[in-house]
Amino acid sequence: MAVNSDAHLWTPFKQLYETLQSAIFKKQPDSVHDLEEALRKHKPNFISLLRNPPQNASDREAVKLASSEGLLVRGEPRRQTFSSQFIAEALIISDLFSLNEFAAVEFLMAGELNQPNYPGLTRGLVAVLLYYDGRRSLVNSLRTLVQALPGRTWTLGLGKDIINIITRFTDQLVQEGLISKILDLVSVMDVTKEMERLQRDRALGTAKHKKQVVDLFCEIKLSLAECTYCLACQQPLNKTDTLRLIQHLKGDNSLEADGTLQPVSLCLLMTLLYSFDLSVLEREDAEEVIERLPILCDDSYVADIHREMKFDHVWAVPGLKAVAQLAWAVALRQLSTYPAVTGVNEYCEDDEMLFDLACQGRVFSFLSNAVVVGRDFHHEEFYLRRIHGLLTDFIQHMPLKVKELRNRGDETARILMAHTQEGLDPPQMLRRDFEQMLKLIEVVYEKDPLHLELSVDYWCPSELSSVQESFYHYRPPQKQVALYKFVRLAGDLLPPLLYVPYIGMLTSLANNERSAPHCFNLLKMNGMTAGGAASMVSWDHIFSSLNQYFTSLRQEMPNSSDVSQVYRARQIRGITAQEVEGLKAVLHLTRCVIEQNENCRIAIHENQQWAVVNLLFGLVTCSVPSVMKAELLLLMSALSKTSEIGAAMWQTLELSQLLPTVQSTSKKPGGIQVELEEVEARNEEYPVTRAFLNLMNTLTDIPVPAALGAGIRSPGFGPYLDFIQNVVLLKFSSRAYKNPGEKWELATNALEILRKLLVEHTIRADDFVEQIVEIPGVGTVAADKPPGHTLMIHMLNDSGLHRMVLKILDEAIKQFEQYAPIPGKEWFEKASLLALQMVEITLEKETAFVDMVRESGTSVMLSAMDKLLLGINPRSGRADHLVNVAKFLTYNNLPDHSLSAMKILFLVCRSSPIQRQLVNLFTVDKATAEDLLHGFVECLDVDEVEQKPAEWSEMLEDRDEMASGYAKNATRQYLLQLLQHSLEQPAPNLAHFLLGFELRKPASKTNLQDPGILGSPRTCLHSILAILDSGVGTQRGPTCLYDTPRLAELAYNLIYMLCANNETCAPTLRYLRTTHDFLFRQLQHLPFQIEDYGHQVISHQSWLLKTIAIELRMTALNRQRSHTHRLMRVLLSDADEDQTAVLQPVGDEPELGGFERFGDQSVFQSTMLGQSRPVQIQQQRRKLLNILDSVEFNQPYPRQLELEFFDPRLIEKIISTTESKTEQGVMYSNLQLLHRILMNEVNNLQGSTLAGQRPQILGEVSMVLKTVVTRNQVRESLHCKRQAFEAWRQVTEVLLTACPEDLLSQEMRQSILFELLQDLLVKVADEEALIELTAPVAGVVLTLMANLQHCFILSKKTHSDNYQRSAQYVTLLDKTGSGNLSMTWGQSSGSRTLFATSLQLYSRVLLTICGSQQRVRAHLYGALLYYLQIAQNQLNPAHSLMVEPEDKGLQGKLLSETDTEYEQLTKENVETILSYGDNFMDMVCGDACDGHDVGRMLALSVLDAVLSLDKFQQWLNFLSGKGYLQHLVDSVVQDDRELQALLTPTAAPLRALYIYESKMSLLTRVAESALGAHALLRCGIMPRLAACTFFDMRPEVDRHSQSLQTTTESDGFIPTSLARYQHLLFASLKLCLAVLTSLGIENRDAGNQVMQFIVSHGDVFHTILRDRQPLLNLQSLQELALTTAVLSRANYQSQREVTGEVDSAAVEFCGHAARIERQVIALLSKYCLSEKLNKQLKNMESREMQEGRDIKAETKLAYLEVTAYVTAFCRALVSSPGVSSQYCRMLFSPSLEDANARDIRSSEDFSVVTLSPAHVPSLGIIVYQLKQCSNRFMSVYDSKQQHQRKLQGLTDLSSEDLKEFSGLGATEKISSQQRQQLARKRLVQIIGHKAQELRHYAYIIENCLFILWRHLEYYLIHCVPTDQQPSIYQSHIKRQQQMRRLQDMTGAVQLPPPDFESTILSDMDDLTGGVTRKDLDTLKQVAPSVISDSLLKKLQEINQCYCKNRTHYGFDEALIRRVKRLLRLHTAS
Repeated sequence: MAVNSDAHLWTPFKQLYETLQSAIFKKQPDSVHDLEEALRKHKPNFISLLRNPPQNASDREAVKLASSEGLLVRGEPRRQTFSSQFIAEALIISDLFSLNEFAAVEFLMAGELNQPNYPGLTRGLVAVLLYYDGRRSLVNSLRTLVQALPGRTWTLGLGKDIINIITRFTDQLVQEGLISKILDLVSVMDVTKEMERLQRDRALGTAKHKKQVVDLFCEIKLSLAECTYCLACQQPLNKTDTLRLIQHLKGDNSLEADGTLQPVSLCLLMTLLYSFDLSVLEREDAEEVIERLPILCDDSYVADIHREMKFDHVWAVPGLKAVAQLAWAVALRQLSTYPAVTGVNEYCEDDEMLFDLACQGRVFSFLSNAVVVGRDFHHEEFYLRRIHGLLTDFIQHMPLKVKELRNRGDETARILMAHTQEGLDPPQMLRRDFEQMLKLIEVVYEKDPLHLELSVDYWCPSELSSVQESFYHYRPPQKQVALYKFVRLAGDLLPPLLYVPYIGMLTSLANNERSAPHCFNLLKMNGMTAGGAASMVSWDHIFSSLNQYFTSLRQEMPNSSDVSQVYRARQIRGITAQEVEGLKAVLHLTRCVIEQNENCRIAIHENQQWAVVNLLFGLVTCSVPSVMKAELLLLMSALSKTSEIGAAMWQTLELSQLLPTVQSTSKKPGGIQVELEEVEARNEEYPVTRAFLNLMNTLTDIPVPAALGAGIRSPGFGPYLDFIQNVVLLKFSSRAYKNPGEKWELATNALEILRKLLVEHTIRADDFVEQIVEIPGVGTVAADKPPGHTLMIHMLNDSGLHRMVLKILDEAIKQFEQYAPIPGKEWFEKASLLALQMVEITLEKETAFVDMVRESGTSVMLSAMDKLLLGINPRSGRADHLVNVAKFLTYNNLPDHSLSAMKILFLVCRSSPIQRQLVNLFTVDKATAEDLLHGFVECLDVDEVEQKPAEWSEMLEDRDEMASGYAKNATRQYLLQLLQHSLEQPAPNLAHFLLGFELRKPASKTNLQDPGILGSPRTCLHSILAILDSGVGTQRGPTCLYDTPRLAELAYNLIYMLCANNETCAPTLRYLRTTHDFLFRQLQHLPFQIEDYGHQVISHQSWLLKTIAIELRMTALNRQRSHTHRLMRVLLSDADEDQTAVLQPVGDEPELGGFERFGDQSVFQSTMLGQSRPVQIQQQRRKLLNILDSVEFNQPYPRQLELEFFDPRLIEKIISTTESKTEQGVMYSNLQLLHRILMNEVNNLQGSTLAGQRPQILGEVSMVLKTVVTRNQVRESLHCKRQAFEAWRQVTEVLLTACPEDLLSQEMRQSILFELLQDLLVKVADEEALIELTAPVAGVVLTLMANLQHCFILSKKTHSDNYQRSAQYVTLLDKTGSGNLSMTWGQSSGSRTLFATSLQLYSRVLLTICGSQQRVRAHLYGALLYYLQIAQNQLNPAHSLMVEPEDKGLQGKLLSETDTEYEQLTKENVETILSYGDNFMDMVCGDACDGHDVGRMLALSVLDAVLSLDKFQQWLNFLSGKGYLQHLVDSVVQDDRELQALLTPTAAPLRALYIYESKMSLLTRVAESALGAHALLRCGIMPRLAACTFFDMRPEVDRHSQSLQTTTESDGFIPTSLARYQHLLFASLKLCLAVLTSLGIENRDAGNQVMQFIVSHGDVFHTILRDRQPLLNLQSLQELALTTAVLSRANYQSQREVTGEVDSAAVEFCGHAARIERQVIALLSKYCLSEKLNKQLKNMESREMQEGRDIKAETKLAYLEVTAYVTAFCRALVSSPGVSSQYCRMLFSPSLEDANARDIRSSEDFSVVTLSPAHVPSLGIIVYQLKQCSNRFMSVYDSKQQHQRKLQGLTDLSSEDLKEFSGLGATEKISSQQRQQLARKRLVQIIGHKAQELRHYAYIIENCLFILWRHLEYYLIHCVPTDQQPSIYQSHIKRQQQMRRLQDMTGAVQLPPPDFESTILSDMDDLTGGVTRKDLDTLKQVAPSVISDSLLKKLQEINQCYCKNRTHYGFDEALIRRVKRLLRLHTAS
């Protein structure tokens, strides 16, 4: 036989009880089946109730051998051995409980497992607790079943199915003899014997353990008795069971020490009474119940029971027999009146005889003294109802016996009176049955804690009955009439002996609000006798008697006003002890009536004849016994409950000097203080002091009059406070007490007043200013401070009050730790609670009080409460005050104490940083730490359902009124708030201690474990997770969302904070993931729907989602792919999990393990694997979208206040004053403060008219409060919805940006993004959506659009791969489908419709929120940019660099099938945007011109994107027509100042730079069209750029410090000043380049304006062209390339034609232009391609890649760009002036020597390059360039082809190649697919660079060929050497030349000649002036060899393989042909 680690006598019973609780009390709909199964399974346990499995010899032997052979344990694969000590303990348990040995082993194993739940106990002691706990669970389960039975007494409202199951099951148990078994068990269960047995076997531990065992044992016994009681209540026991019960009661002598019945005996007695209860016979609707009554069904029932009741058997407790006889007599009388019963008349005739027997047994005395006065009797509703029914049935059905009792009572009274008068002792055997009956009625109804108001049945005034009968046809029930008659007649002609009992009965019967007026009227009518004396039981008699006593006792006051004499001991005149008792009784009756009903109170006070207040004060000042003074003071207290009476009472109290407030002339003080210190202290009883404190408590309920005592003393409450605090409270522990409980009652009364004063105190600045008052005869004195102010000062100092409060707390802990009976326990507990609350309230007000002290500058010295609490405890010598406070949490039977203690800890932790001190205090020793930790855990482990206030009035209730469950829930909530606050404090903190983190080392190194693992205790974290995990995995979901929603929200929040905290994140997530799988299991139940739970659960969802976002991020970051994948599957699935096979993510191997719980299967389709494999799936909505659906964007608002009596504006102001922000930033109104303010206003209203309208005014107050509650709810709802969307956003963004891309296929990603966008835009576009809620959506839309655009970029790359390998992915816009995978997305028209719909929604959203925050619009602009780029990126040829031009089939396929769709999408986008008209344009343009900087930049970018799409240029026309373009152009000059500041060494913020770049980008886009370029020129863009000063502020950088650097960017985020300048310059040059390109080189005006801009900043451009930067500096090369590009496109001819008069500006312009020309030409030789360049580039290998950029390739490309643009510049100079080679301008000399140089750059110094006649560049440089370009072109071309082949065969690359191209080492842990993706990315980058390099080479070759042809043609055909005779034409030209000026250089631009030809010839002559015949001959000889056929052939090959595929014009071919012809015809070849 295998043992179970969870004891089968404990765990199954606990589960059974939970199942019954769920089915019966919680009424969970899915629990019926579980209930039926549980009952079937445990039926044997119920039949053999509490019968242990017997001991077995073989089992015992097996256990003994378990140390060597072991035992089989369920769930374990092999036998488990146990230690010899374990075996010995198991055998002890077996012998102790006569339990089977295996069961004992199970209990001991369970005890070992549950040791963390019972710190400080051994496993054996825990096993003992589990043994009794299991038995308790079984018995409680049986009691629950019996309670659920249908019957005559109560109903639980269960369904028929459950009722049938339970009824059938319990009937079977009863038939099996359940009652007999229970009674047998009860009879043998003796707690004393049980404890002795346990003590003998050392099975009892500490005092707490012993108390736990005793409580469990007593609960088991009581629950067994309650099972019989519940059965009898619902259905009377049958005859057999009833007789068995009677036999048990015969021998039951279980009485407490005070003579009361023990709870079990009382329960069994009530069982018998309910079995005899026949009140159901009087109900008309109880026919079915009556038919099942055993007394009617069983013919022998009455006879057998009657025989038992009648026979003279001796019972162990005779009173039990008397009660049974009384109940049976009443039953017989009831039975005799029921007509359907036959055959019982003979027995019914004995009813009076049985009653007499009961009276002989003193039944009423026994009921009063042994039954009703029991401790919890009045808290048991059906106990009380049964005794009430027994009494009322007796009075109703046996009136003659009642009359007989009265007559006998009168006779007894006469006898006693006669004996008393004669001085004889009364007879011993006198019967006092009627007196005892009256006392019984008194004790039954004197308490009503359940507010049953049963005493109302006794009142039915006759004058009201007739009225009701006539008008309403209502006749009071017969019983009620009979009871009222009894009350009325019992008071007639009362003898003195019965007077006090009768008054006592009236007092109890008037003890509720409904009965008190009846009693008042009865006594009032008794005094209205016509002509005779008033009845003794009347108000007139009562008050006249009191007045007579006062008259006889009154004495004159001394002239000295000394009232002390009246309290001195003197003879009491005329009042006997019996009279004192009577006076006490009537005073008590009066107090009871006026306490319960205000109308009665006012009527008594306003009766002028009685003068109650004066009479009471007069009697108090007389010499009457202390007990009577106490009653008088209590009566004053009751009168003072009405505020008007209370105010008068204050004045009378002050005038009477009952408590001396004015210094007396005598030395000895008087009044109450004398009574306390001389009389009561000597008697050791303090009734007067207690009563006076009660009066003070009532009077302080109303505001103390501000002028109290004015004129005779310093006005205020000071003397009374001094008495309460210093005389009563501070000395209470040093006085002696007869009754120890009175000590704590006195302390409680005093503390209650002080606490109230402290709570109601409002901190005001006036209280801190000394007020001086003048008193006649005394002088000026300081005015008293408010009592709350004084108390705050005392509590914030080491005062006597503070020490006393802490002493009470210390004493309470000492007493509680003993677990022993405490005298006056109720008062003791209340005193300790009030002491805690004093500390708590002080902490709440401390901050405001201390701040006010500082502001007022008063001299008051204060100490912080936390410092005081950290002080030394004089009783222990340690700083353990806070430990004492925390120990209250370990007593879960004191919920209010726990709540107050928790609040103290919470407030202390919030007020000051004492976390480390707290941790040190709590961990000072191991035992203390374990107890405190367990106490905190127990606070969380309570099982209480939260109760939500239904009305605003419930929110105003004081905490004193809170139920136990509410207090327990509040304690838990404060504990979680304490943990949250502590978690944010430095380590070690209290949260780390309570949650189980390491305290001695960093918390991040903690390894969290389950309780018991590696000695881990049970912590608050385990409790929190248990709360949140309850119900997870079931259909209902987490039960905490139903039962404890507020606690669940705080728990989810705490889990999030733990995961978000740097120190606790890793351990918490690891524990949640590996041990509980918490987040995955919780995620299954999302979204939480309000319809399922009935209240808001969106906050819970928010915290959970935020935690999931962290988990996704961390698992992705740590490459825990399986965990990330599981969460992604749940969130993004669109297929039914049950229908889908388990698929793995791309690149992962199949994983096995423990993660496939709860049906966890992959929900991705086969597209996840990239395979075209059809899977049968059931489509469903993704969980991520369902969660979004649960977030609402609309919110109803309450209506405005419509008030009649109040001014709405003033009310709104008052409401605003009560508002304050929470830590979460939510504005709430303080409802209690608002209610107080409004009620003060109402109470201040005066006038009879307003008094009559008071109900309507109070109605408006209620309306205002309800409105404020609604407003608070709306604000909270808005906050929750914002947080919910924020949480959803975090999860979504982490999913899309942080999770590995290969876990989600591209198609799935695109589909998800589109669905998210569509849902978001639809929700935002809703007309009811609020901007406050929709504003955050913009950021998410931006993220989604960015991801969608990224998807399309990847899709383009994927398509390029699809031609090299099998297609696995289809984009949304592809026409070609791939089987089922494309689905609806394969239809291109549908896809475009989806895009168009998205854009329409998006535009509508953008227009809807155009008036919202600029930040929101900025996000939406960014999203719109990403959207528009989707189509633009696909049309951009830059993304197809890897496509070979010769692959025409592939290129054609891309263009025909893909690009066409994107072009169509672009057109539709434009149409959609244009459809929104001028409003949309105006909004975007307005934001571009003005607004926030980021918004401006994004708006400018949107304009840029839209202009690029707008082929019809409608937006451009709008920009130009509305003046926006002019504004943008004008703003360039306005930005000049900020840009200048930007270029200073101490740089300003970069916003000006980014705005300028965005602006230039837009203007560049405008300039890309001819219309836009013209518009810009008309707006004057170039003059404004020329006017900008910041261009002239180019920073100078040391050349050596920048040597060979690749960038001028700084190491940080802020760029250097040079980099900032280059950003500005580049943007401007690109604009110039766009204008020149759009208008063409023929537009002379554009060229002029551009050159004017360049010349206006000539120094800057001269510096750039001088090129002093390092040769391979990337930024310098890019700068130079842009500059030369602009210059190469400028029209120089326009600059040479200057008409009109020559002025200085034109001369200066020409000078700058000439200088620029020379500098550009000088760059040609520097930027020749050479071997030196190759070496320098190779040296850059170590810095090849920077942030994914190939710096080496970019540098080389920039170098080639400079070369290309310089060559183009030279080609422009050569070609622009002339129409033929005869008139073109020559730039190079005819020498070809440089063409054969090895390195043309090696021998030249390029530090300063000029162009002079002595140094004219030769034509050999051009030939050299041609050779270098042709050679390099082919090598680059071959390299590009090679890389393209590698790209095509990417999957076949070797590991070395993959390592090389991926850039990662072989040791890097990365999947092969990811490595291939990196390699592909690198190859595409290389191919792109190679392609650009080839284009530059081709461009250089074209320009060089043209320059070479022009020069060869000129030199070989048209050139005239200088050593030949000039021709007439040449002479003519020379004569016309003007004198050359000094600034002109050879070959430079001259002053404008008279005509065009002279200018051309002049330039030619300047250059050719040094060309001799020899030079020309040398050229003709050398040219054929230098410009060889091999070179030309190579150029032809380049043309054939590259150039011809890009254009159909054969430009290069024509030039080569012409050069060949020149060489052949005009050279020596």
